[in-house]
Amino acid sequence: MAISSALRRAPWAAAARGLLASRSSWRVHPHQGHRTECSAPLSSLSGPQPGAAADAHLLRVINYEISCAQLDCKKRDWAKELGESFPFEIQDKEGTNRITLTRRDQNERIEVEVFLPSPADSVEQNGELEDRVEDDNRQGHASNAAANQYYIPLVVKIHKGAASWLEISCRSYPDELAIESLAFGSREESVDSSDIEAKISNLPEEFQQAFHSYLKSRAISSDVTNFLHAYMINKECHEYLAWLRILKGLIKR
Repeated sequence: MAISSALRRAPWAAAARGLLASRSSWRVHPHQGHRTECSAPLSSLSGPQPGAAADAHLLRVINYEISCAQLDCKKRDWAKELGESFPFEIQDKEGTNRITLTRRDQNERIEVEVFLPSPADSVEQNGELEDRVEDDNRQGHASNAAANQYYIPLVVKIHKGAASWLEISCRSYPDELAIESLAFGSREESVDSSDIEAKISNLPEEFQQAFHSYLKSRAISSDVTNFLHAYMINKECHEYLAWLRILKGLIKR
């Protein structure tokens, strides 16, 4: 059975599409943008004062941020939501900005490094975002342009046997996967990977489309990237909450 057909029928794939449909409620960078309404507005906290009062004020601000983050962060049972048919094994270490997906397919070993959401580059993406805003406004989908103001970096490394590898760097936006560059080499060679790296945008369009199909055939599908958006946004929230709690403990000493 083809991988793409199996993925479309997998129970987790339907859940991933549902997560994408509800992405307007996700909190990207919860400490920077709009968040769930908290118990009290930040402006109601008393102003800073010298000495011990300044420490107390800082703790009140940190507690406020913690209360907001707790409302935003959701505990998810990913194993239950995904089931056994998810094509990758997930390795997630708390306190890091990434996760690693792994799988084996015949004579290949596939590793995908997935990083926390990043804001879209204001220079490179500005013209593209403006075009999308105009298109979305004409089509009545005003939220799509805002959603595309962030992306999730992906690095797909495909090990061919024991000696050679192919590395594909991507940006996963909420509605598309953009391939940025590719590199390849052999572990036995002393050539630095940067010497054989190529920007995908410099290659013919047919070449670019073929690489998208190549990734899909190795389970890097839209359903997988939809899930990764939900997972990494949720991880970012929990990492921020953990950071706040460590900071609070430091201030209280």
